[in-house]
Amino acid sequence: MRWVRIGIIGLFLLAAGGAALTGSIAGRDAGPGIGADGDAGGNASVPGGDAETDAVQGPSAPPELTATAEIRRSFMAPGIVAIAVTNHGDAPVHVTGVELVSDSFAPLGIQEFDSEVPGGDRTRDLLTEYGAGVCPDGPDSTAQPSTAVLHVETEDGAAHEVAAELSYPNGTLDRLLREACAAQAVAAATAIELGELTEAADGTLEGGLTLRPLNGAAVGATEVRGSVLFTVESAPLADAPLQGAPGETVTVPLVFDAFRCEGHAVGDAKQPFGFTVWILLGGASGAADPIATPITVPDAQREDLWAMLDDRCGRTE
Repeated sequence: MRWVRIGIIGLFLLAAGGAALTGSIAGRDAGPGIGADGDAGGNASVPGGDAETDAVQGPSAPPELTATAEIRRSFMAPGIVAIAVTNHGDAPVHVTGVELVSDSFAPLGIQEFDSEVPGGDRTRDLLTEYGAGVCPDGPDSTAQPSTAVLHVETEDGAAHEVAAELSYPNGTLDRLLREACAAQAVAAATAIELGELTEAADGTLEGGLTLRPLNGAAVGATEVRGSVLFTVESAPLADAPLQGAPGETVTVPLVFDAFRCEGHAVGDAKQPFGFTVWILLGGASGAADPIATPITVPDAQREDLWAMLDDRCGRTE
């Protein structure tokens, strides 16, 4: 009988150990730090609890951004527009790419950026290139509806693409398109070349601007204008426009002189050779208005102009 009682006790102990082992395995299967019934403390879940506390948080929503197209005085390079991006949210966003999407400009694709736009309705300018103008009405073309496509990242690292529609009609894009289309029209009609500069008796520089028509065009000029550092004048244009017959080359006499001598003006000048000529296309009877066109200044003529500026301003080595 003693051995029977020992066997029964052994069976009870074995059953208890098995139950304990089963509970331990169930606890491990519930995940690290999670009890058998599913909560972090090993306590049973309460029916009707807040399910959001157990949900996995998803990526952030796209940020609230708007954009405008602007022309800033700080730059005058053709083919560039300032896309001014405003962040209406509270948190900053990181801009990684921008593209101007428009039927009025050839596509260039996304351009890479590394810029931050702070929250709280703050604005940052992103200087963005735009493609060649599409000119169905020549220099009188107007811009079609356009969009600034922004590639951005939010604070959680999530990437978003935001399509910010630009206002329409858009005066900035109209101006840029007209300038691009005017430049196309001038380039198709004439080759413009600034010739050698020679020193006059009074210390100024004299030269000629040659307008060589292409494809039998009739070209002319109505006005010239200097830059922030130099004046440029043409005595014949002071009386009347110079106009050539179809296919005839026109030479516009020019005189350059110093305009400003202050050291800060010379040092800060962003476009010291930003000269302009107004070109006529299509003959004197043509209906087209003169087109403002930049004058390209070769390196040799730039050196001559710098030397003249030093002499006229009384600067010596």
